Amino acid sequence: MMPTANQAGAGAQPTRWSLVARVHEGSDEARMEALGELLQRYLPVLHWYLGRHPGLDAHRREDLVQGFVASKILEQSILERADRSRGRFRTFLLNAFQNYIRDEVRRASAARRTPPGGPPLPLEDADGAAEDHNSLDRQFHQAWISQVVAMAVKGVEEECNRNDRADVWTIFQRRLLEPMLEGARPVPYGDLVKALKLDSPSQAANLLITAKRMFSRHLHAVVSETVSDPAQADAELEELKKCL
Repeated sequence: MMPTANQAGAGAQPTRWSLVARVHEGSDEARMEALGELLQRYLPVLHWYLGRHPGLDAHRREDLVQGFVASKILEQSILERADRSRGRFRTFLLNAFQNYIRDEVRRASAARRTPPGGPPLPLEDADGAAEDHNSLDRQFHQAWISQVVAMAVKGVEEECNRNDRADVWTIFQRRLLEPMLEGARPVPYGDLVKALKLDSPSQAANLLITAKRMFSRHLHAVVSETVSDPAQADAELEELKKCL
């Protein structure tokens, strides 16, 4: 799973835009560390994007993602052109990735002197026309939401482990997480009382409130790392809550 967001009570961590800046500042070691953290956050979403195309096997998807990192991020330093005043970093990254895939399609087609064989790549429909950009951005955004939730959940799990709160984590899993992500039936409070040796269903309900607050803190921490101001973070959270 992805690295966790800020832990509750921990010192402030660099925002995602700060990480982008750190990729081009300081020592080689510091730059590579910042780049590694940035890629850990976003590469799974790029893999998801390519996964929309059933004609690409896992090996080809990996080649395309690694090629994008090597050619565009490392060699051409495209992150230097990212401008926080122009919107979300993930939108900048998606546009750059789309352009890279499109260039790869054209290059492969020119090398064969024939139209690309097999199913079209994600940026093209059956006639070779570009897909609606807004549709792609929405789907990319949905994938990013999944990553945000996964990071927040991991943060809750680690906080519970660190504080020896297996009761909070279990109730969070059985009453909220599994029903939300898997469509499972929430485990009755009575069953949880017996399993966790609690005093009453009311105690179990209070533990769920604690878990929800913990999840909300981690969710806010993850989202805050990806935007440039608190107002934007609040807007992102409202949109995310609607999706959830």
